[in-house]
Parts: sequence; structure tokens; C-alpha cells
Amino acid sequence: MRPKVIGIMGGIASGKTTVAEMIGSIGARVIDADKIGHGLLRTPEVKGKLVRKWGKEILDERGTVDRSKLSRLVFSDAEALRELNNTLHPLILEAIRREIATDETRVVVVDAALLQETGLTELCDLLVLVVAEERVKKERAVKYRHWSPEEVSRRERFQTPVEQKKRMAHYVINNNFSKEETLKQVKEFLDKFVL
Repeated sequence: MRPKVIGIMGGIASGKTTVAEMIGSIGARVIDADKIGHGLLRTPEVKGKLVRKWGKEILDERGTVDRSKLSRLVFSDAEALRELNNTLHPLILEAIRREIATDETRVVVVDAALLQETGLTELCDLLVLVVAEERVKKERAVKYRHWSPEEVSRRERFQTPVEQKKRMAHYVINNNFSKEETLKQVKEFLDKFVL
């Protein structure tokens, strides 16, 4: 029997991964699209395509794709980002489809930065939106990702607006406060929709 699939949406540093891990703590399987994407960057096929497109400048001293160099390139050029997404997203989507199809748990959580933008919402039975104030998100991005507030703003320009995501969501979790408060909301969501 196919597991129930929960998709986690939210802006940068809103706390999507935290919420996914909290749902995972009840026994759900968490599929992290970023980890899949990072793994794909190490494959000869994807690395070769990217080097042919942008040259060896995107590689580090070991000859692997340097994610920070690649990020600087694509988040300053909408066309470059589109080309990267066209290379990676179909492969990520296929990997997630395979993982869902072979999973034996009752619930699967998909943690993906661009859930809607990649078409992953079609795989999901439930969509949870994690929101946080701009100030809170920027503080978290500086503290945990070592990004500048400007970097957060630059990357968010390429994401679907939160208001549009709210219209799609089955449940919204406000992640402005403590982890305990977020966990309480996660439990309310699970009690209402899953358990």
C-alpha cells in the first residue's frame, strides 16, 4: 500500500527541515530533496553537463562541483538557475518517486525547497506550509547558514510567494517561536490529518 505523502513548503530558513524531522520522529520516512540534489552533483553525468555549460570554474580543487560557486552563479542569473533546474529537477523528481514507491512506512515526508516549483506537490496527499517572519528567517539564515540577509532576499526572489503557498496548504505551521511551540503545532497537524 502506498504511504501517505506529506509535502513541506516554506521560504528559506522558515524551518521546513525542523518540521520534517519532527514528523519523522513519529516514524515517518523523511526524503530530503536537497540531499538527493547534492548527491546528483557528484555523478559524472550531471557534473559533465554542468562543466560543459559553465566551465571548470564551478569545480573545487578536488574536481567536484563546488556548491557555493554554483549557487553564486545561478542565483545571480535567472536563466542559469532555470538551466540548472532543468538539469536537476527531473532527476530529483524521479528519485523521490522511486523512494515513495518502494517505501514501506505508513507516512513519507518530502522536504524540498521548491516543492511547488518542481511539480512535487502532485505526489503529495497533504501540504504543510511552514511560515516565519522575514526578520526571524534572516536571523536564522545568518546564524545557521552563514548567509547575509541580502543573500536570503536574493534567493527568495526565485520562490513562489508565501500567499500563493498558503492557498495550497492543508495546514500552516507558524515557526516564529520556540521548538516546543512548533512541535505542539506539528502534533496538532498529525492528530487532525494523519494519526
